[in-house]
Parts: sequence; C-alpha cells; structure tokens
Amino acid sequence: MNALKFKGIAAAVLAAALVWPSIAAPKVAHAGTTAYVRLAWDNGGESSSNGIIKNGRIYVPADLFEMAGMRLQWDKAHQRADIIGYGKSAAVRIGQSAGVIDGAPTRGDAAPFMYGGQLYVSATFLVMVLEGGSIQWDGAHRLFTAKGLHTFASFSQTYGGRTFSIVNRTGELFVNGGKNGASVKLADLGSPIYGGVSMDFQPTEGGLLYVTIHDNYGEPHLGNHIFTLILKNGVVIRKANASYWYRFMPNVTSYGHHLLMTDGKTLRILADGTADVEQTLDLVKLGGEEDNYFVEGIADDFVLIRPNRSGLLTLVDRKTGGSVQLYKQLLSAEEITLAETNDTIYGDWLQYVKREGSTLYFKNGSSLEKNRDKLYAYTLPVPAADEASVQ
Repeated sequence: MNALKFKGIAAAVLAAALVWPSIAAPKVAHAGTTAYVRLAWDNGGESSSNGIIKNGRIYVPADLFEMAGMRLQWDKAHQRADIIGYGKSAAVRIGQSAGVIDGAPTRGDAAPFMYGGQLYVSATFLVMVLEGGSIQWDGAHRLFTAKGLHTFASFSQTYGGRTFSIVNRTGELFVNGGKNGASVKLADLGSPIYGGVSMDFQPTEGGLLYVTIHDNYGEPHLGNHIFTLILKNGVVIRKANASYWYRFMPNVTSYGHHLLMTDGKTLRILADGTADVEQTLDLVKLGGEEDNYFVEGIADDFVLIRPNRSGLLTLVDRKTGGSVQLYKQLLSAEEITLAETNDTIYGDWLQYVKREGSTLYFKNGSSLEKNRDKLYAYTLPVPAADEASVQ
C-alpha cells in the first residue's frame, strides 16, 4: 500500500506552483478501470463514490465537491469549471494540467476530462482543494482513501442591504460591509450547522435587530437548533441557543417593550433598546420537568411553556409560580388520552391565540379536532402553588 500524508497547503507553496506527487496505480491497471473512492470528512462523516484509473492516475467525479458544500460553475464554452465555496475557490480547464486554488496556480497535475457527461479531476487535486489530512492508495482493492477533508458550505441571506453568511463547518456568522466590502465576523454561534438553515430578521421599536437562525437537521429533519442574536449598531450584544427534538414550536421573541431570549432552560426578559436583563425565569423550576422548554406566550402576569419531551402546554402565573397543564382543563376525555398516550410527537396541540381581559384563548391542532377554528377559553388567575416562586 502506498501512503502519502500532508497537512495543509501553505499559500507560499501554492504560489511557487509545487508539483504534488501522484498516487501511482498498479501497472496492470488499464485506462478506464474503475477505482473506488472513500472520503472521510473532518466533521466525522464519510462518503463513497466510484472513480476512474486512467494513464496511471486516479480521477474522481467533480460533483464530489458538492458534498463539501461547493458548487461548479461553467464558462460559456463549457471548458473551464470554477469550483466555489465559502472562503475557498478553485478552477480547472478540460484537457489542461494547470489549475488554480484560491487564486494561486498549480501545475503538473493530471488533466481533467469529461466522461459520461461528467467532469473528472485528479484525486490529488480534490484533496488539495479540500485541505485533506492524508491520502492512501490500496492497489490490491483499487481503493483510494482521503481523510480529514474540509467542507466549505455556507448559507447567506440579505437584510437591509447587507449580506449575512454562516459558515456551516464552524458556525461562524459574518456580514459584509467591512473595508473594501470585506466580510466582518459577527459571532460564533457555538455549534456547526448540520442541516437546512433559515434566518429571520426583526427590527425592534427600540432600534435593535433581533436575528433568529433555525438549523433543521437529521433524517427526517427531526432536530431543531435555534440561535438567537440581538444586534445594536451592527454589533452582537446578546445571543442564546436552544435545541429541540421531534417537536418544534416557535418561541415568542418579544412582548410590549421587552425582548425574550431562551436557551431552553431559562428565559431572559430584556429591555428593548439596551438588551439589559430585567428578569430571568427558571423554566425547569416553573415547568417541573428537567427538559428544554418552548416559550409560546407571555405577559406581565403569565408565561406559557411547553417541555420538549412530554409536549404538554403549561400555563404559569409569573407572580405566584402556580401552574396548570391546559390540556386537562380544556380538552375532551378522548383528547386527554391522546395527549398522554400518543406516540411521538408526544403531548397536545394547543396553540395560544389571544387574550381578552383575563381570558386566554387557544386553538387545538390535534388530529381529533374537526373544527380548527374553535376557540378554547381559560380564565385567569392560575391557582396558586403551595411552594413556588419566580426567580
């Protein structure tokens, strides 16, 4: 087995156009022989594909770059392919051994070619672009292995004339508008991005910007990681994140002149305009379950919370700490049984709609509810708890 290890690609080396050694295929291999490709990513994932052995060199399909979050873009003549990712770029031309990585030329590599309507590039070029840690060739099994490959996927969205971008691999958030239009790092989200991303921007009456980032991941998209940030004059002054599984209910982000941020365990109530912390509620203590909580409604005298696992909407009196699980008060016996015994997703489907005086109104999204416009009413106050207080 031949093995070659390398760590990183210094810009100076690329600028000098260092010729990378090839991994020679066995001399008995004929042009067009199938090779097997195994890729290990730095985030722990693995991918596999078929490659081609041609003229003693190993080629891989260029669509493998898409697994790294990069995209291929052809010129009008369909001869030059640009490979573009966040913070990473490369280019090759069909039939030419010279290429480009991050603006620096590379020479002496195997020339790309088209086969079956697909672009093939040398395996070493793929690994150079993706900053791999090691490569190996198992001639007996015609198996090419590359490890430590990086991804360069990102998600971008424009708001207020500025583009906000998240680097999936690192969880870094950038915004353009720096010197000469350069991107400026706003924050570390604290976790990589694993799935489909959406961003929401809410300007506040106090002149702040409330940003919500939703990472919906897993198969079949059962994981939800919610990142929230508050910006003042383009600078992040508050941030939080909360993780949920199976069920997802949007958290409320404000009421009156207050902003809200939760990590699932606590709820911070902030002053709009400054984001100063006015009060912190212990959701675990209020809900009575060791879990992450959704926050679905709030006022000065109550808060509506739902534990992720049991999924039962709970009304809490903010002054006394008294609480009540609403499904027991509002739903039929059949609905109560369903809420307590159903399979995932567990719990009830009560949704807070509005308040009129001391009465709170809800709709029921359960599969048993025939009239989706029906309103269920609960009148405050919540019965006081014997021993409970709001911190």
